[in-house]
Amino acid sequence: MRIPKKSRTFARYFVAIRNKQTTTTHTTMKKTFLSIILIGASLLGFAQEDKVLMTINGEPIMASEFLYIYEKNNQETSLEKKSMQEYLDLFINFKLKVTEAIAQGVDTTQEFKDELKGYRAQATPKYLQDNAAIDSLVLLSYNRMANIRKASHIAVQCPMDADSATLAAATEKINELRQRVTVGLPKEVKKGRKKIIVQEVEDFAEVAMTYSEDPTAKQGKGELGWIQPFRYVYPLEDAVYTTPVGEITKVFRSPFGLHIAKVEGERAFEEIHAAHIMKMTPAGDLQRLAAAKFMMDSIYKLAIQDTVDFAELAQANSEDRGSAIRGGDLGWFGRGAMVQPFEDITFGLKEGEISEPFQTRFGIHISKLYGKRSIQPLDSMRSHLLRQVQRDQRMQIANESFITKTRAEYNLPAEMSDADVKAYADAHLEEKYPELRNLVREYHDGILLFDVSLREVWDKANKDHEGLTAFFKANKKQYTWDEPRYKGWIIYAKTDVAAKAAKQIVKGASDKTKVDSILNERVNLDSVTYVKVEYGLWTAGKNAAVDVYGFKSKTATYTASEEYPEVEAVGKVLQRPEEYSDDRGKIVTDYQDYLEKLWIANLREKYPVVINEEVWNEINTVQ
Repeated sequence: MRIPKKSRTFARYFVAIRNKQTTTTHTTMKKTFLSIILIGASLLGFAQEDKVLMTINGEPIMASEFLYIYEKNNQETSLEKKSMQEYLDLFINFKLKVTEAIAQGVDTTQEFKDELKGYRAQATPKYLQDNAAIDSLVLLSYNRMANIRKASHIAVQCPMDADSATLAAATEKINELRQRVTVGLPKEVKKGRKKIIVQEVEDFAEVAMTYSEDPTAKQGKGELGWIQPFRYVYPLEDAVYTTPVGEITKVFRSPFGLHIAKVEGERAFEEIHAAHIMKMTPAGDLQRLAAAKFMMDSIYKLAIQDTVDFAELAQANSEDRGSAIRGGDLGWFGRGAMVQPFEDITFGLKEGEISEPFQTRFGIHISKLYGKRSIQPLDSMRSHLLRQVQRDQRMQIANESFITKTRAEYNLPAEMSDADVKAYADAHLEEKYPELRNLVREYHDGILLFDVSLREVWDKANKDHEGLTAFFKANKKQYTWDEPRYKGWIIYAKTDVAAKAAKQIVKGASDKTKVDSILNERVNLDSVTYVKVEYGLWTAGKNAAVDVYGFKSKTATYTASEEYPEVEAVGKVLQRPEEYSDDRGKIVTDYQDYLEKLWIANLREKYPVVINEEVWNEINTVQ
């Protein structure tokens, strides 16, 4: 629901909701309502020690609460600004309603408690984490991304839940393999008549092919390609980026097992925007391979012609259907995202250049380079990196930091579990963060305000037929329309007899459901619809039949259908509403305003409001 600007001020807390409440569910209304009253998040601090601004029914209301609301809803924006005095009156009305809701016991219901708990749970996550640690991880990820690294690895399988014997055996094996590629294993060799012990460093790729338990090691020699943040598990990424280029990492563990990696190289981050056309080549199908090569040679000759659009060729010919529908567009991607040799060939193109056909394990390709770019500024990537950090294993680092800091801050015992530490921190958030305390209080009061307003005004007005009738009768003269409206029936009939019968039935009626039922009983017999009717309140130009037969316009035209050639109107032209249902939306809203004024007057008599004039003058002068 779109919220008008005025409704976003404290002065219009619930106007937008109230006006929509006949067509919106209570759940949706409440969510929208709370989003309105909780706009903003800053706190205007009271320079002096917080003081009691007023009491309502003997309960103190602090100056800081009023100032908080005032600032949030009266900031320098395009929204309507109000004076401090105007806000004071509105604030008092607001707190009176909250007081009434509490008196009615709304805050004691389980529904209220669960709802408040849910809203608080949405607001607290940012307070239950080490934001400094998260920011540090975001920056670290960005810096690593700026200079990506190439690596190979050797793996020894060992599940995270392995028993101690399995872990020990895997550890011994990976340590031995690391020794092979760093200092070499000792072995006895003859030198002349003597036998001596020598250590020869073995080639990392050969050891990976021979001993690595990564299933791809034999074909790929342990190569991982280009490593950048979030592409591989964090332990691998961290080991590669904390080891100098050309050296071998310490042993590290991942969910897959124990590993060592060799840092092969480093290069500046680069992304390309490319597209491709592909013909699939099933393994071992030489006939299909030959046919694909022939077709791609032909497509290539067309592609390099300036008159032929690459995207159209991709749409018509590419068997990579995921990209074909986008004209072969693969979007932006960096090193390591594509298979070899696709990556090398496409990265090697000049902007606008099209490659000759080449083969990967997926098929025959032609690629086109649209553009290249280096890493984007941190500010433009921060939100994206933050989301990735929060979903990544590295978030565990931030969580551990939060637990450590919380233990120290509150001097919590070492034996307390991490979950209990977090629960303790959660229970003390409002003490530590005034802005959260104010926000939770707003949630609390906002839910109460909504529920009590719904009960005392909104629903009451909608369901009060007698009250609406009396209110309309007393204020009838103030309701007029800019243009007349036709109120009544339009009849479409197969025969003149059916039309006349329908006219007798609809006279004085306003319930279409009942009319349809009577028509089916008396006129629409033998499963034949002899007559159809419409009931409504129309302005000129909305219905051609109404214009001709209802308004009796001399300029309007209406051509009856062959099936229902007879058309009649039963109703009248009104200059203003004759009953509240003729303009229900506006009249219900006005009646709600009326009931609310009566309610506020009653609340002011029921709950004494005492303002501390000294404190009021103090804060009013400051503003």
